[in-house]
Amino acid sequence: MKRTLVAGIVVAGIAVVVLDGGCVNVKAPEQISVGNGGSSKIDSTRIPPTANHEEAKRELRRAYYEINRLKKEIEDLEEDKDELKAEREEYKRKYDRLKDRYDD
Repeated sequence: MKRTLVAGIVVAGIAVVVLDGGCVNVKAPEQISVGNGGSSKIDSTRIPPTANHEEAKRELRRAYYEINRLKKEIEDLEEDKDELKAEREEYKRKYDRLKDRYDD
């Protein structure tokens, strides 16, 4: 869904440049609604300004690189979480066995 929105924005920007016959400087809207009118908003004030199409492509590549890096980081953290959860469960079992042994 978000990729479709980003692709649509990029295509619209390219169309404006092609139809205008050159570079244009268009200020992005302050907020962009995402989805079916829900509460999801994108803060476009953090979108870096670009002077031309090549610069915009570089920024887009950089953004996708950062997205992929963050996805990988999330995967790593999820693995760590699962390992810690398993370790915690093992300690609980050991505690319960020791508790039962000394309660008798």
